[in-house]
Amino acid sequence: MVTPIQTQQGPEGARVDLTRAAVTGDILTVQLSYTAASDKSFSDYFRADEVSVIDDATSQRYGILKDQTGAWLAAPLFVSHSIRVSAQKGETAIVWMKFPAPPATSRTVSVNVPKVGPFDGVPISRQQ
Repeated sequence: MVTPIQTQQGPEGARVDLTRAAVTGDILTVQLSYTAASDKSFSDYFRADEVSVIDDATSQRYGILKDQTGAWLAAPLFVSHSIRVSAQKGETAIVWMKFPAPPATSRTVSVNVPKVGPFDGVPISRQQ
């Protein structure tokens, strides 16, 4: 099991762990782990264009990247513009998203996902 960087309350009693905020080249990858409550399954959708990362040093807001065909660089996608998260009782679902990397001088970001409390001051790891 991966140690979470931060944890927030999610939809329908789910726990949402931010498990990765890493820059490789010019791309920041954010990974979230949604764990359903032990007594309740959940399924939720949110629009990819509602997710953002904010560079804490500059207040610059970044949205999820798209590939050359216009598809969001995130998974799991649903109907091409939404991210679908679902987990059975006590189980975990993984969601990942790719963003433009903030400048090398930026040490932390804030991650904003619909229906989840903000992840503030998240340290960025950088691949050398």
